[in-house]
Amino acid sequence: MAYELTRIVHFGGIFVVAATVLIHYIAFAPTISREDARNLYKVDIAFWAASCITLIAGLVLWLFVGKPAEFYTANSLFHTKVALFLGLLLCSIPPSKFLRKEGRHEVGEDDANIKMETPTMSRSLVRGKFLTIAVILICAFLIARGVGL
Repeated sequence: MAYELTRIVHFGGIFVVAATVLIHYIAFAPTISREDARNLYKVDIAFWAASCITLIAGLVLWLFVGKPAEFYTANSLFHTKVALFLGLLLCSIPPSKFLRKEGRHEVGEDDANIKMETPTMSRSLVRGKFLTIAVILICAFLIARGVGL
């Protein structure tokens, strides 16, 4: 029972992470309004919460419930997947800093439509996160099929 519940929580977290990365990918334009920054800041909070849930549930699946830890530990694709996920989190820091700085302000009617430039590096990292999610999902599929042992 613990295994099934942990898998459901893990999958739920993965879906929210993927959805928030997709929203960032679509909405993180070269110029955004202050209102967009505020909304993306809320999406970013959901991303970090779902990432924590995914990471914790993944560690529980790896170390405590389900298949023996050796099944995953011996798999090179598993190590690749974990490294990519940690890279995804690291790549999320600069865009999150920008969104936290710009999205925390109260938005009045006058300044809601003020356009601001988004950092080029942050936009590039957001696009890289989208590709990284795809590779992580492919790795997860292959690991479940026993590839990499």
